[in-house]
Amino acid sequence: MMGQQEAETLVEQLPPTGWDTMATKDDVRVLGATFTAALAEGLAQAAKERAELQATMATGLAEAAKERAEIVKTMAEGLAEAAKERAEIIRTMADGFAEAARERAEIVKSQTRSLYVTVSTVVLASISIWIALLAGPGA
Repeated sequence: MMGQQEAETLVEQLPPTGWDTMATKDDVRVLGATFTAALAEGLAQAAKERAELQATMATGLAEAAKERAEIVKTMAEGLAEAAKERAEIIRTMADGFAEAARERAEIVKSQTRSLYVTVSTVVLASISIWIALLAGPGA
């Protein structure tokens, strides 16, 4: 098909070895089958590793979800305890304010009595002085 001269040029370009080192169609088929088998094995290995990775990730995600639930539970318990303590502090403060108000009322009551006694004494003393002045030696 090529012609004599072209065929000789092609043969001259081939490496200087015998025909037994040249690849045949059968050699190419065997190489193709070997390559296809190696590729299939590699794809199967990749699929296996992918499945293992997915299983590991699923396990990790499940463990993370479990830990998250535990953290949320612990936080909820802590917040409930804090709310209880806050309510106790508020109650204690209210009791303290009520006690302070009672003590203040007692102080005001005591001061009012003292002021009443002082004013009464001053009024009685003033009346006594006026009586003494009016009933005194020239009256």
